[in-house]
Amino acid sequence: MKNFMKIVLLSCAVCVCYLSPQALLAQQCQDEEGIAKDYLKDLNDAVETARKESLNDFEKGYHQKSTLTKLGLALGMVNEVVECLDKASQDSTASKEQVDAYKAQHETYSKLAEKMGTDQKALKGAGDPKAGKAIIEKFDYSK
Repeated sequence: MKNFMKIVLLSCAVCVCYLSPQALLAQQCQDEEGIAKDYLKDLNDAVETARKESLNDFEKGYHQKSTLTKLGLALGMVNEVVECLDKASQDSTASKEQVDAYKAQHETYSKLAEKMGTDQKALKGAGDPKAGKAIIEKFDYSK
């Protein structure tokens, strides 16, 4: 009887997955977006910290390298959102309104990813901590 219940539950789970791929894709994109927002919040917190501290504290805390790392991680997550939204906008089962919403979000996150990539290159090219701090202070990833 226990094996029968396990088989029924597994069958139901499989049916739900196959019958509602659109809902799963939308949920996946929402999950990816939530994770990206968390990474962006962490990055914005690091930028605020860099703005408030002295150059000496900035150097001692290795904040240039940690901000560069956080920027790279956040950029990776934003790119994941872009990929997910790209897949969602190509979903043939989605309504026109949903596709339009996915495309709008895709455009927003694509621009953000482009800006973050440019900032990442600038920060990598910063020669000294003073230049790095000046570059970081210009970062703004709030939506």
